[in-house]
Amino acid sequence: MSAAQFLAITGRPLAAGLAQQDVNLLLPGALYGDRINVVDMRFAKVLKFGKTRTTVGVDLYNLFNANTATTYESVYDPATNGARWMQPTAVLLPRFTRVNVQFDF
Repeated sequence: MSAAQFLAITGRPLAAGLAQQDVNLLLPGALYGDRINVVDMRFAKVLKFGKTRTTVGVDLYNLFNANTATTYESVYDPATNGARWMQPTAVLLPRFTRVNVQFDF
């Protein structure tokens, strides 16, 4: 926000030495995004061979492939009339699988 815009909106000048001033439009914690629901699962089987034990498993992350936004654009630009404000900038990681084997002896 420029000095003239700040003066017109708030009725007071910018702090000394500043060319621009950031202004919070909302109180912290007043606006939240969508609820984040993620399902992660693990399937494993323990195999015993004498004195050794082997665990074979598969981990599934984001099982239902949710694409909920996790961060949003927080800057309101008066020049563009807030065209990008509150647009998602990051989403949940996509579905992926991990295979693992553990040997205990």
